[in-house]
Amino acid sequence: MSKLALLGGEKTVKIDYETAGNLPCVNEKGLETAVDLMRKGQISTSPLVKEFEKRFAEYIGTEYGLCSNNGTSSLHEALFAAGVGPGDEVIVPSYTFWATAGPIVSAQGNPVFADVDKETYNLDPKAIEKNITSRTKAIMVVHVWGNPADMDAIMAIARKYNIAVIEDCSHAHGAMLNGKKVGSIGDLGCFSLQASKTMPGGEGGILTTNNREYFERAVALGHYERLADLPEDSDYRKYSLTGMGYKYRIHPIAVALASSAFDELDERNEIRNRNGKALEKGLEGIDCIIPQKVLDGAVRQYSYHFATYDETKLDNIPLEVFLKALKEEGVACGFCGYGRLHKAPLFTERDNFRHVELPVTEYLATHTFMMAPRFEKECPELIDQYIEAYHKVVNNADELKEYAAKNEDLNAAANISGRSINLL
Repeated sequence: MSKLALLGGEKTVKIDYETAGNLPCVNEKGLETAVDLMRKGQISTSPLVKEFEKRFAEYIGTEYGLCSNNGTSSLHEALFAAGVGPGDEVIVPSYTFWATAGPIVSAQGNPVFADVDKETYNLDPKAIEKNITSRTKAIMVVHVWGNPADMDAIMAIARKYNIAVIEDCSHAHGAMLNGKKVGSIGDLGCFSLQASKTMPGGEGGILTTNNREYFERAVALGHYERLADLPEDSDYRKYSLTGMGYKYRIHPIAVALASSAFDELDERNEIRNRNGKALEKGLEGIDCIIPQKVLDGAVRQYSYHFATYDETKLDNIPLEVFLKALKEEGVACGFCGYGRLHKAPLFTERDNFRHVELPVTEYLATHTFMMAPRFEKECPELIDQYIEAYHKVVNNADELKEYAAKNEDLNAAANISGRSINLL
């Protein structure tokens, strides 16, 4: 049996990820388009923006698309479009990035955190219905790590109570459920174009909807310059001088970068998904690692690759020790920063905050981990080395348990930052 690198043995993963498995954040076409915009002087507005909105909306399957300066702004627009205002409640998971729930505060609403499903990591429909009150205005669904939520059940609940559904699709560009792309199933969809996403523009976001009223309200919130272009019968043209006091216009260069990534999205998704499934296939039989469950009829995107670690299946070796051993073998891995929003002062210090018990969320907050980076290229040898590294660590459980006993003060998990991914 090979000796763990943590204990002085040879490292397993010897192939460089940046060379073999990664791609530049911006492709050559994106660079060329961005330079062309600068040469034209289109650095504040450009026809490219509306072209991109139309193309992306058609791809998702909605009538309208609206770009903004980031995904967080798109979520704020969606909340405003759905009529969320002072005192209104929005049901939202805590197992997500803060920007899912933060805009609820910006809209003067109150976030109500609901628990998630232990296997999919997405909002549990039963937990949603349990938290509905007369003040509930919307449900904010997150397709976390690119995995579609149970939208059939969620939409049935929403229609029963006449509640709007907003999809946070920041991880899920191209993900599908029962033949429909996420972002077209709820009332509004919101996508991030931030640099770590699969369609990066640096910073940017895009809202999708089939509802004209929602679209026009979203325009009114942050796009004063576009209000005069709305149909003459629109109730929002009268605000064209000022909008609603926000300015959420996207930078055209961000659109240039995102649009070039969009050209390759489906092709790149196929490669990422094939690689992600190959890694999971190679780890079958390792009981302590439980991959994120994908619903029947769903097509997830491996935009991020997280799993659950069950320490009871590996001699109660702490997650931080398990990850440290993997890191020393050359595996890019890390803790998850999700699942802590229901304890964040931004929300708990607000009047009328509803304190909740979220046992599944709190379990996932300490037991889910990033198991691999996003493999952007065909790299079977690199993936094989990752698989070998995982098996090596698990097969050396006795030595790892002894190491853990000698390093009881090792507690990296206690120092998790507010980031979604905390690499070792």
